[in-house]
Amino acid sequence: GQSSSLMPLAPSETATVGYPAGLGRRLGAALYDVLLVIALWMTTLFVWVAAGDGEAVSGWLVQLVLLAEFAGFYILSWRRRGQTLGMAAWKIKVVTEQGGAPSIDRLALRLLCAPLSILPFGMGYVWFYVGSRQQTWHDRLSGTMVVHIPKFSENA
Repeated sequence: GQSSSLMPLAPSETATVGYPAGLGRRLGAALYDVLLVIALWMTTLFVWVAAGDGEAVSGWLVQLVLLAEFAGFYILSWRRRGQTLGMAAWKIKVVTEQGGAPSIDRLALRLLCAPLSILPFGMGYVWFYVGSRQQTWHDRLSGTMVVHIPKFSENA
């Protein structure tokens, strides 16, 4: 099974031990996270409408706030623990190609490049099956990967 390909991703002692996470786990975590982001946005919009004019919800400022919440949710979660709540539930984590914690710059690049994997008919995700490292386009462009962390690992 996949546990036979278990390997440290880097020679350092702080490297995450795991193996590339399959698309099923990644998509399951993404669905979980989208539901969390929607709940966050609903709360924000409720407060926004309650605090002021309901017509202001269609303005550019609220859209900017929602975009900042989206970016903050992912970048801060990835930076803090290497995973969002959805990723933790599916036991997956974002790491550098060497197995370490990605910098904020890499994480921002990953988030900005993610639409590139989706837009051309999901080709960036199909690319996951090309090569031995199982990376999507946004993984490759940002120098990151998503790994499955086994239950027995200290890094879970």
